[in-house]
Amino acid sequence: MENNMIDNIKNLIEIDEREVLRYLQYKDQDIGDSLSDEIKQCINKTREIINPRFIFRKYKIKKLKLSEEKSKVYLEGSNLTLQSDDVYNLLLECDECILMSATLGLEIEREIRKLTYTDLTKGIIIDACATTAIEEVCDIVQDDISKKSLKEDKYITYRYSPGYGDLAIEKNVDINNLLNSQKEIGLTVTNSGIMIPRKSVVALIGISHKGITNTKKSCENCSNRHNCDYKKETNGCEN
Repeated sequence: MENNMIDNIKNLIEIDEREVLRYLQYKDQDIGDSLSDEIKQCINKTREIINPRFIFRKYKIKKLKLSEEKSKVYLEGSNLTLQSDDVYNLLLECDECILMSATLGLEIEREIRKLTYTDLTKGIIIDACATTAIEEVCDIVQDDISKKSLKEDKYITYRYSPGYGDLAIEKNVDINNLLNSQKEIGLTVTNSGIMIPRKSVVALIGISHKGITNTKKSCENCSNRHNCDYKKETNGCEN
């Protein structure tokens, strides 16, 4: 296991109001002072409730191009194989990768569920706040990995999650099991790849000794960009 400690990670989470609005599918509309105030209150409430936890491990990899349509990546020291052109291309210049999982915990799930019955508008806003928060957790972890890698003259790719391209969402199960995330951080994944708690992320990041260009995740290099309700309108996603 890697040294996964980041001091006071909860205190590092800001919850960007612009990202909350993006998940609420606002696009440059005037939202008014009343809604803006409610969002700020929901951000503060979300920051109080969340219990962010994460784990990651590093693996050496082998890549195999079987055909034009079929590629595989093997993680050494494990029985995990990822059949995916997306992952193969992501890791093309890499000889190692990081598997990671992160969660905000069950408390925020309970709050969102409660608000579904008592204050639906607030529940929807806190749901968007929590989605923003788990992405910020992953950003913080990824930034920490990047800084530590640079000290060893290594470079990282952007992170990639099952279900967002040609890697099946069911691979969340295999990655979660390999990381022992249920025991380590309380993250369970159903057989269909759905995560419990819901505000959780499973992802992989490539590590290379070479300078690499695919360090930023962009909406333009996502295979779901044409039918995504949350696509950024400018400069792409940089999650």
